[in-house]
Amino acid sequence: MSNRRIDPSEGPRDERLYASRTQEDKKEKEKYRQLPSSEGKEILLATFFSYLKKMFDTFSPSKKLAGKVIDQQTIIEHLQSFKKKLAELAEKDLSNSPPFATQLSDIWSLLFEDFENVSVLERKDLKEIASFREMMDIIKHYPPESEHRLGYYLLQHAGEDWLPFPFIEILKQLHDQHLEDPKTSTLTTWQTLIDNVITNFKRQLPFKVG
Repeated sequence: MSNRRIDPSEGPRDERLYASRTQEDKKEKEKYRQLPSSEGKEILLATFFSYLKKMFDTFSPSKKLAGKVIDQQTIIEHLQSFKKKLAELAEKDLSNSPPFATQLSDIWSLLFEDFENVSVLERKDLKEIASFREMMDIIKHYPPESEHRLGYYLLQHAGEDWLPFPFIEILKQLHDQHLEDPKTSTLTTWQTLIDNVITNFKRQLPFKVG
């Protein structure tokens, strides 16, 4: 007969694993028992509301709608700013003003980006941006019979350390033309086109924008 002494800690593997898990469970229970009851409730509530927020953000269509509303409002603000610059040119000859040319170019660049973004988002229904496209094309290709077009200089940020003569001539022509006949001038026509675009965007908003 073997005289080997049996260590009480030894035993079947399953029994040792069970004993180990039991000890871990006891430690976890003791850890939560040490928490104040109010703190435990706060942790549970925070976890619950965090879960609800994730569910709302994932499934609620209002999140997508809110983003679209913000985009439309931004476009409207850019359109209004560009219209304001056209009105300034109508009132005063700013063809030799680098600051004015720079501001006009900057706002036009924003509108160009806006149009590109809207074209992608609304690809399935281009009728909604038809007026936007018409306005951009008419201004971009002015004067239509000239090799030097306004859109080119605007996108090249003319006025920012660079004020080419053809660009100066275009701005002066627009101003002089408006002085001759404000009601039918090109600047007046463009401002009307911009108003139409703004109106179309406002119709898509879920609330009224002033």
